[in-house]
Amino acid sequence: MGRLTLNILLSFAQFEREIISERTRDKMGAARMKGKWMGGLPPFGYQIDKEKQILSVKPDEAEDVKFMFETFIKEKSITKLMWLLKERGIGHREYLCRNNRVLPARPFVKQTIHKLLRNPTYTGKVVYRHKEYPGEHEAIISEEIFNQAQEAMSGKR
Repeated sequence: MGRLTLNILLSFAQFEREIISERTRDKMGAARMKGKWMGGLPPFGYQIDKEKQILSVKPDEAEDVKFMFETFIKEKSITKLMWLLKERGIGHREYLCRNNRVLPARPFVKQTIHKLLRNPTYTGKVVYRHKEYPGEHEAIISEEIFNQAQEAMSGKR
């Protein structure tokens, strides 16, 4: 009898946990579709505005992002772009997390450059479940430049 009662209580607890998880997922999805930034490490070129809880542009890094897209469109080589960034001293900045953990400054590598060039956040959009939605944040680059970079990347495969 005790085992039966315990199993019934455990079933209800599991059901409640699943309902909470589903509600959380739905709420985050709805916020993404409205264009809200849902947390995490902000992309290079952005910082989190603590008052409004949105991404805001970091002017010095935004210039570096523009340089990266324009250079890649011209050169069509991530490796060449990586070496140009190292020569200019452009890399990830030191970042202080909410839990006071410090992510150290480090240079860009091919994978992070590739990820940056593929990120539609720089056009002012938010991605949720492989669909793009207009974001609340300001775009750093135009849709046209982003598309040119995507074409240059797809031609390299």
